[in-house]
Amino acid sequence: MSKRAQTTVIRPDLAALEPYRWQEGWEQHVPEGVPVLRLDQNTQPRPPDWYAGAAAWLSRIPVNAYPDSRYGELREAIAAYTGFPVENIVPTAGADEMLTLCALIALTPGDRAFVHRPAYGVYETATSLAGGVLADDPGGARLTWVCSPHNPTGEDRPGDVPDEGTGGLVVVDQAYAEFGGTDLSHLVREREDVVVVRTLSKAFALAGARVGYVLAPEPVARALDTVRPPGSISSHANALALRALADTAGMRADVAATLAERERMRAGLAPLHWRIPPSDTNFLFADVGGPARPVVERLLAAGIVVRTFDALPRCIRITVGAPDENDRVLAAVGAAPAEVPGGDIARTGTVRRATRETTIDARWALDGAGTAAVTTGIGFLDHMLSALAFHSLTDLRLVCTGDLWIDAHHTVEDVAIALGQALDQALGDRAGIRRYGDARAPLDEAICHTTVDLGGRGFSRTDLQLRGERIGELPAALVPHFFDSLSRSGRLAIHVQGEGGDDHHAVEAAFKSLALALRQAVALDPERAGALPSTKGAI
Repeated sequence: MSKRAQTTVIRPDLAALEPYRWQEGWEQHVPEGVPVLRLDQNTQPRPPDWYAGAAAWLSRIPVNAYPDSRYGELREAIAAYTGFPVENIVPTAGADEMLTLCALIALTPGDRAFVHRPAYGVYETATSLAGGVLADDPGGARLTWVCSPHNPTGEDRPGDVPDEGTGGLVVVDQAYAEFGGTDLSHLVREREDVVVVRTLSKAFALAGARVGYVLAPEPVARALDTVRPPGSISSHANALALRALADTAGMRADVAATLAERERMRAGLAPLHWRIPPSDTNFLFADVGGPARPVVERLLAAGIVVRTFDALPRCIRITVGAPDENDRVLAAVGAAPAEVPGGDIARTGTVRRATRETTIDARWALDGAGTAAVTTGIGFLDHMLSALAFHSLTDLRLVCTGDLWIDAHHTVEDVAIALGQALDQALGDRAGIRRYGDARAPLDEAICHTTVDLGGRGFSRTDLQLRGERIGELPAALVPHFFDSLSRSGRLAIHVQGEGGDDHHAVEAAFKSLALALRQAVALDPERAGALPSTKGAI
């Protein structure tokens, strides 16, 4: 298309508008073969625990039919979460769609909008799409954008909300509200000119599903519902949103973990003397004290992508990731990893494993309390791994998304491999451990005897005399394969022998006896501090 034709068909005021993008241009700076870590998007480091089992029930949702365009069930779920009536709620395909709709109902061509800069780039895009102009002062604004907690600085900014009747429609973007800051939703009840936009992309870890919503006075909600595209939230995204809103406890636990990591990151970066304002979000905004480019280049050399800003050449924004990811950041910028809260460094193994068949995120802490959050998509396997953690007094978190539409083999095998790697990592050089464990566990008519040796040599022998082909969704033949894969990747010997009239009971007794044996073997022996019990003197 010629330049003249483009000028004819495209609105002149949109010709110079740039699309919003996350960090760009990093690909050419990351060395070949270095794994890339994206910390420029302000998303949670892992999906919700329940997501690994989502494929089975998502497959039952008809893809050839449109979703309910009113999203009645979703509105009810948001109402239960927020405490607002459904009449004040409008769901949209991500918060960004709602920002655009707010501009469309508030602005006519030439109208002024205002936001305190620096600001999220979508505010300018939404303003321009409605024909408005994003001005540098609030005078005469028919729309005021407020971001609190603020992006990109992370600060709580309730003071940016103008007085009633002075800023036109006031759109309060609270995408990061679950991470901290002042809850401003009460303004929706108290004023006729305020709406609050929220999202499930951040704290709920559904960035890929694109679901957001607005809390608005009823007349404004009706107007937004009128201009909202019908069916813009897909049926699958709607189902994921409903599942997420049913697990707010899990969301809050994940948020708490992110906040703890945020403060650990801040402590680790403190010796660099960067100016980092208090953050009520899942990211840190830093003025590095000089041009940011050298810092960014060091991070890119380590495969780490952070957010930079042309208008703020001294500043970077770093999304808080998982503990191992944050340690990569600290190491890349020359800062020592800070200790975990309380000062104790637990024996913990963290493994992220991705193949064509599975994606696994596992964290196994040996000095725990027996807590477990396990989702593999195979219910019986989840039950067994939870029992393993509970009876070994270890803390286990594991999420696996596998190709269960083929069969369970890849998931079971790769979960065992990841667990073994996490155990091996948590044990370190294995100095000071008791090494051996031997335990029996009965379950009704079944009994199992398991012996383990953490001496560093992988071997397994399993004799359970199972009678059926499956236990729940788990093929019985994969039980010994699980123990074998665990032993090889974890570098331990496992001998399992048991029997029972019920396969479920026999396998559960096996996992419980393994847990009790591991509990003995990983324990620290004060009489052998600094050495592994071995007559050879080496692993």
